[in-house]
Amino acid sequence: MSMLRRSVRPLALTLAGACAAALLAAQPAFARQTGAEIPTVRQTLGYDSGQEISRAADVRRYFEALKTAAPTQVVLGDYARTWEGRPLFWAAVGSPANIARLNQIKANARALADPRATSTQQASNIIADQPVIVWMAYSVHGNEISPADASMEAARRLLTDPTAQAWLANTVVVFVPTQNPDGRERFLNSFASGRGSVVNPDPASAERDEPWPSGRYNHYLFDLNRDWFIQTQPETQGHSAQVRDWRPQVVVDSHEMGSDETFFFPPEAEPLNPWIWPRTLENRALFGRNTGARFDAAGLPYFNRKVYDAFYPGYGDGWPGYLGAVSMTYEAGSARGLAARRSSGEVFTYADTVRAHLTATLATIETASRNHDRLLNDFYAYHRDGMSGRGAYVLPRAKDPAAADRLAGLLVRSGIEVGVARQAFGACGGQYRAGDYLVNLSQPQRRMAEVLLTRDVPIPPAFLAEQERRRSRGLGDEIYDVTAWSLPLMFGVDAARCNSAPGVAVDARGPELVTPSAVRNAEARYGFLVAPGSAQPRFLAAALQAGLTISSADKPFAQNGRDWPAGTLILPKAGAPADLVATLNRLAADTGAEVVGTDESWVDSGASFGSGDVVRLRAPRIALAWDSPAAPDAAGATRWTLEQDLGYPVTAIRAGSFGEADLSQYQVLILPEGRSYKSVLGEDGVKALHDWVSRGGTLISLGTATRLLTDADSHMLASRRQDAAEQDEAEKKSALRIENQTDYAALLAESGHGPDSVAGVLARAHVDPDHWIGAGLPSELNVLVRGADIYAPLKRGEGSNAVRFEGSDTLLASGQLWAENQAQLGYKPVVMIETLGAGQLIAFTQDPTVRGYLEGLKPLFANAVFKGPAHVSPRW
Repeated sequence: MSMLRRSVRPLALTLAGACAAALLAAQPAFARQTGAEIPTVRQTLGYDSGQEISRAADVRRYFEALKTAAPTQVVLGDYARTWEGRPLFWAAVGSPANIARLNQIKANARALADPRATSTQQASNIIADQPVIVWMAYSVHGNEISPADASMEAARRLLTDPTAQAWLANTVVVFVPTQNPDGRERFLNSFASGRGSVVNPDPASAERDEPWPSGRYNHYLFDLNRDWFIQTQPETQGHSAQVRDWRPQVVVDSHEMGSDETFFFPPEAEPLNPWIWPRTLENRALFGRNTGARFDAAGLPYFNRKVYDAFYPGYGDGWPGYLGAVSMTYEAGSARGLAARRSSGEVFTYADTVRAHLTATLATIETASRNHDRLLNDFYAYHRDGMSGRGAYVLPRAKDPAAADRLAGLLVRSGIEVGVARQAFGACGGQYRAGDYLVNLSQPQRRMAEVLLTRDVPIPPAFLAEQERRRSRGLGDEIYDVTAWSLPLMFGVDAARCNSAPGVAVDARGPELVTPSAVRNAEARYGFLVAPGSAQPRFLAAALQAGLTISSADKPFAQNGRDWPAGTLILPKAGAPADLVATLNRLAADTGAEVVGTDESWVDSGASFGSGDVVRLRAPRIALAWDSPAAPDAAGATRWTLEQDLGYPVTAIRAGSFGEADLSQYQVLILPEGRSYKSVLGEDGVKALHDWVSRGGTLISLGTATRLLTDADSHMLASRRQDAAEQDEAEKKSALRIENQTDYAALLAESGHGPDSVAGVLARAHVDPDHWIGAGLPSELNVLVRGADIYAPLKRGEGSNAVRFEGSDTLLASGQLWAENQAQLGYKPVVMIETLGAGQLIAFTQDPTVRGYLEGLKPLFANAVFKGPAHVSPRW
């Protein structure tokens, strides 16, 4: 890019350079000082701030230059590495005195976060000498580019501008300039390859038209802004650990939005999560008022109270708020390049967006400095409010120990205190065992515990009434993201909410996700049994790759006084490698799976090991449809689930290549959620899929990819996607006559387009106990329902509705579901399985791998992938 940059820079300056110069000059609200010893962006990187889009490595290089120039005021630290090996770093800027005592400042912040160890007087003494920690995080989405460039200029201003320097007397500012460098580099590579001789603001220009999957996502195509409480990705794991370590009082997550927009900052839109501390909302408005004043002074337009709500707690501005921070999202209209033309015809530049984020950043630090005492006192009060909580959650391990263990570890990683019961105890009218988990709600992070563990977080009735009004007029709802995220429901862990905390003694649970297990009866003569549960898929994936001989029981059996459920794995010693026991111990330790030795294959009842009820499993070769039309985040989540969570390799094949690819090399092919597969695959690609399945392949469709299988022209699945429930003849006739306002509204509502899209709810589903895909699963699962796709059940003789939704009156487990969707979803399929020639089709009507956070559905998905091929008879 450097050669191209040199050749086009003189022309590019006509559009971007002038605004870059304005960026440096036009800040009337803030005094400026050159600070010759502090390098400018141009002196370090060769261009003015906002004139070019900086590479992640160059952003790092500039902050290192600031550290070299001002070693007593700037310190850098790494906190993680991305999947592609790029370092993730933070940079703290403060007064020399505060930088010299950073460790003490962090310790003081943690002390203020625990009123049990810090009295009111001690807190007052700390606050008198403690700076406000302002955490500025930028560019979590890789193609939201201007925040990272703004961070460099903001840091320079703090070191050179006398007014800004004064703020550092009582603040420490921590910059996280590039939260997603992998995505940023993907965007910049696309931008550079399409860049012309002059800056082109046209929306269709190659430099602004990102190819699939765009730069938004990280390497595994996760939206990192939805990963905060589940923490699947290294970027989020490292960042969240830093936030827990520093315990900032102010957190800003800076983004970009569509090019037609201006700039957003709080107050947020409705709905607001009821677990947000009211004082937090007041403080967000305080920051908003000052930022608005600074935008007015700079002549910058903005909006608030629209689009961006504060309901889902998994955002970069949501999760830190439940740690007591005043956390906020900032969004700038994006140039998605060096210039953009709005629908109005107006052209704005990258420098304009950098300037807007710079203004917002400086206004934030100014507000924090002016409100030092208020923010620190409120931070302490937030955690003291947590101590006023009553009751507890009990998380038993008996049903699925590995799922409960993983959930408990994640809660700790969100700052929640989790206890491990030392002995059996009674609570909530039930009896629990030693080792079960207890979350006492009289703790500083009470609100975090409640928002993640409660079964359902209600949406305010007034907001819902407005959404129903909008829907009646065809305007669409204003719900931004999922309305259900209860971790116990998603993990399949029973959770009891008790009004009072049981008095049982507990030990503190750590952040580990797996409790290591070990082989029991390792000297057994015949072999080993592995119980079903959420640990089994990870065990099975590793055991298959280790080349072990494995069978799976499709039916339950009893042996030596113990009942073993369907789905139990059987690993005989005969023919196994000499280090079998050592391998099993390693896998049990890594996954937490229960592995038990058995001296014989004789069963007292149920499935005999040599019968047709027990199938031999072999390591399948798995292909995954990649590229358009797969939704990037869905394809990424499916790939991550297999490759990283389960640890099993996958071959990603671009969907457009299916017609030419040698699919006979694979036993399983997965179509991630996505639309328009038919148009991308073409007739040859669809036929290649059909023929491959007919010869013995297992084709798995997820979510909207099931549309391809149910398309009549594909000649695959017998089910069809449904539109709105059919009207009877009387209703159709009455709809033709409009006599009053009621008739008019009813006619508008009967558009025939099908039910409205659902943002995301958790719905109950029933598992067919007689079907192999449900082996080892509980009878009821919780499925995340999104969108509007609903399918007709397969009829007898066509196939199996192996998992179906419960009846409409009982299916909703959590979240906001529109009445017509709820009525139509009742008893409709979640998983359909149909034979096609020698192969089979497994269609998931909802995506079980979404965001990698549906732990309770991973055994179901793993059964389809690893056990599905054992139920076909290939002809190749």
